[in-house]
Amino acid sequence: MFRLLILLIVIMQSAHAELDGRWLLTISGSDRLEFGTEHLAGGLSIPWQSELEFTIKDGVFQQGTGNARLLADIDTYSRPQDMFDCEQVQGIFASNSGQSFSTPHLRYRAFPMLGQVVSDRVQLKPFLEYPGNYYAVLYECSTDDSRGSFWLDRSPRIARELGKRQNAQLKASESGYSAHIKEVKTIPPGPDIDLPLIDGLQFSLEQDYGLRTLNYTLQRIADE
Repeated sequence: MFRLLILLIVIMQSAHAELDGRWLLTISGSDRLEFGTEHLAGGLSIPWQSELEFTIKDGVFQQGTGNARLLADIDTYSRPQDMFDCEQVQGIFASNSGQSFSTPHLRYRAFPMLGQVVSDRVQLKPFLEYPGNYYAVLYECSTDDSRGSFWLDRSPRIARELGKRQNAQLKASESGYSAHIKEVKTIPPGPDIDLPLIDGLQFSLEQDYGLRTLNYTLQRIADE
């Protein structure tokens, strides 16, 4: 009986050793923010990154923290190519709480996180008040192409149909057409994440009809 108890303890310790340590989940994303239609659109490509770090000891979730940041290499694009001139601009974003921030604005740069280990999986629960983490940016797009009239007319309707958190000030003149767009975009993590605890786990996702790409990487960065 004593030998059996020792064997069970050794097995449990071995199983815990495979899970114990300090882990890092990196979520690298890129959003294509666009004002337009299927064939006429201009906008920005916004890269960002969220990191969730947590510790497991004796097979039990101990503590966790998260952070997020917008990356510097923001790019512009036009569909069709060269029709639109777009650029990110500075401005003021007013949140629903009545607070004002300069843009680009990221709601949470750091946040606490709870979690639990179930079998060989971890369930992460970032503490983010509704509607979660998001960023707000302002950008302008303009064109002197004659199709700009259709672009200004249809684009706000498309944004509403797709449920975009987008607000635009439109201008048409003899010299061309332009839109000043404020857009708000939520980013992962959501209220919970469930993953197998596999060192080196990687996978990618596409969302929003291909307008968002996500790359997940889970690593054990230190033994406990």
